[in-house]
Amino acid sequence: MDITRGAIALKKNKFQLKREATYQLLIEAGMLCFSEKGYAATTLGDIVARTGHTKGAFYGHFESKEQLFLEILDYQLQLTTGWTDVPKAYSPAHTTLEEVLMITLKRLGEMMKGVTNWIVVLTDFYQSTRQNPEVQRKLKEKYREWVAGIVILIRVLQERGWISEDKDVHRIAVQVIALNEGYIIYSHLFDGADSRAHLSGLVKLMT
Repeated sequence: MDITRGAIALKKNKFQLKREATYQLLIEAGMLCFSEKGYAATTLGDIVARTGHTKGAFYGHFESKEQLFLEILDYQLQLTTGWTDVPKAYSPAHTTLEEVLMITLKRLGEMMKGVTNWIVVLTDFYQSTRQNPEVQRKLKEKYREWVAGIVILIRVLQERGWISEDKDVHRIAVQVIALNEGYIIYSHLFDGADSRAHLSGLVKLMT
């Protein structure tokens, strides 16, 4: 009887591992497809074709493309865990604020697996779902999480001595997100990338 139970448990574990692997493939495929084609233009067929699975497998994990996108946002937060700690490895005595921000943003980009246009994709998602109040509510929750992450970064920069302790961290965080989103959208839409201007703008907001 114990052997039978063990075999059943093992079988369940294998099934669960396969299910988790499929979920991961769909998440990563979705992120890449959305990045390449945009949210609205990406179909479920595009996503499952990238994984070698069927739409049935997709619906075994997600109710809709909207749900997949929102869970990709959760996945990105997992991918970028710890990015706000990057400045802790440096000192203001040897590294300027602009330099440490450049290093931090580069590391953040690496954590995002090279997806650099996500703000553009996010704008597309917003436009496509703006008539759905539940999706918009969840999107606003994510925005608050992103602001909280920037707040943590700013506090780290304060603790290390790059930014004055008397700065309003929440206000700066909101401004940083606005500047960053505007820069990324401008860069991708009009090929106007200027990393030095981007960094200079961030420094001015923080100091």
